[in-house]
Amino acid sequence: MMKYVLWLSTIWITPLMSWMLINEAKFKKNIAVGVTLPGEAHEDPEVVQIIQTFIRNSWIVCAAVTVIALLAMFTIPASLQMTLWAVWLMFVIIVPYIPYVRANGKLKELKTKRGWVQKKQTVTVDTSAVSSEKWLSPLLFVPPVIIALVPMFFDRDMAVMYVTMASCCVLFFFSYRYLYRNKAEMVDRNSELTKALTQIRRYTWGKMWIVSSYIMALYSIAMWISTKHFMAAMGLTLLITVLLCVFAFRLEFRLRGLQERLTKNSGTDWYVDDDDHWLGGIIYWNPDDDRLIINQRVGMNSTFNLAKPAGKVLAAFLVLTLMGLPFLGTYLDYAGRKEITVTLNDQTVTAQAGRTNYSVTLSDIENVELLEQLPDDLQRRVGTGLETLYEGRFRSTYTGDVTVLLDPGKGPFLLIRTEEKTYLFGVREQGEIQKLYEQIRK
Repeated sequence: MMKYVLWLSTIWITPLMSWMLINEAKFKKNIAVGVTLPGEAHEDPEVVQIIQTFIRNSWIVCAAVTVIALLAMFTIPASLQMTLWAVWLMFVIIVPYIPYVRANGKLKELKTKRGWVQKKQTVTVDTSAVSSEKWLSPLLFVPPVIIALVPMFFDRDMAVMYVTMASCCVLFFFSYRYLYRNKAEMVDRNSELTKALTQIRRYTWGKMWIVSSYIMALYSIAMWISTKHFMAAMGLTLLITVLLCVFAFRLEFRLRGLQERLTKNSGTDWYVDDDDHWLGGIIYWNPDDDRLIINQRVGMNSTFNLAKPAGKVLAAFLVLTLMGLPFLGTYLDYAGRKEITVTLNDQTVTAQAGRTNYSVTLSDIENVELLEQLPDDLQRRVGTGLETLYEGRFRSTYTGDVTVLLDPGKGPFLLIRTEEKTYLFGVREQGEIQKLYEQIRK
């Protein structure tokens, strides 16, 4: 089941990325596939051909990567699933951009060849109406913070997670207020158009962050529900995730549609052309821009200025993180196979795996049972839930809250109850837990 959850939770990324990139083949603010072109070039046969080839190649890449995921899900052994998934995820973040960058390069070559490069001019546009617009009040972000923290008063074990969700709501306010750079959305000399584009972008940006805050509050509630009704909580989490994705992409594409319609007739005279600062149409590099965070030219997102030292540091961190994905599966496989021992001496029962160590004093034991199999409704609350290692705090109807250290595929299991806590231990060696159970019973 876990491998299906693993693949199905990410397989949608490829078509979504391809859809987002293909949408950039439509001219918005005179830009298609990251290249700014004059109005006369929008219907040029060579331009149209390059764009059509880009769209076709993007869908081919999307289909190929998706098929690889489906084949892996049904044919690769379970022991290799996590490693292959991590490698696939790394490539799925990179590969869809290959047709985009190639098309961007061809359009730039054609642009230079045809003399469509816009001469630099200094143009002033009055944006006073935009700058006078008020930002959303921070008080709007307070309710989701409170909602996210409410479960903490009923479930202290998961307090760290609830505080994390509330902290995300606070972070979203600062992201809304300070990660947006109020650069005028200048396309040409039309100041009214500039104001309109800037206003709709800021409105969309704010709407996304405020809704995201309330979504995080709902995730916190779902996490709390999972402690009592796991399947209901999983269904609620899935529903929340789907609603968030639908809302976010509907908002993004609605903004893109407005940008496309409002700028449809621009580019006939002077127009903004800063392609030199956008490498491959994706990476922003401008040493003369003192800002670290700048607006993407299309849509509502922001990006980093990689010409700044901080931008280079952030980019290096993201690259290293991406390159580390293939090692994630190897690490988890190693972690899941670390040796588990359960030993008994004159005073205590000790379960250990790596740095994890649980000890139970014999005099505190009120009851001990030997379980041939784990409870069907055993759910992880805090800790590790790998295919070959359960470690941390779990819960089930039969055991209640229980501290667990075992390999779920290697029974039987030792259930120890004390006045304050319940423990569930297991080892991989056949017969060891049976012997330990009999020794404790004596």
